[in-house]
Amino acid sequence: MFRSIVILIFVASNLSLNAQTNTTCEKIYDTPDSLAKYKNGKKSLSQYVNDKIIPILGDCIKQKMEFVNSMTIKFTIDLNGKVIAVDYLKPVLTDYCIGKLNAELLKMEGWRPGIANNANVCSTFIYPIAEIRWE
Repeated sequence: MFRSIVILIFVASNLSLNAQTNTTCEKIYDTPDSLAKYKNGKKSLSQYVNDKIIPILGDCIKQKMEFVNSMTIKFTIDLNGKVIAVDYLKPVLTDYCIGKLNAELLKMEGWRPGIANNANVCSTFIYPIAEIRWE
């Protein structure tokens, strides 16, 4: 009987620990006082996209995805400047492509978090990529 109670307590405490959500982002701001920023701004982000994302999209096209000439990415940045989620608002991508892009974008470093009420906050950052140039 004692052993059953100990096992039950262990299971219950383990479930409650695993069920907790990311406590660093109780609220995610779409329009904080100051937007999240990648390194030195849009020029740095554009360079990152050219160096890292365009080659992945090229690979996606080779894997029978339709041609992509523009894209919109929605980043969710936590209050420490870490990318915690990425959504692709357009175009619709294959699972293969989403997996490859997520593997790259979720390890991005160099973000400064958004600011609201003079404090770092979790926020979204929408980045449209227009006129992708294929060489």
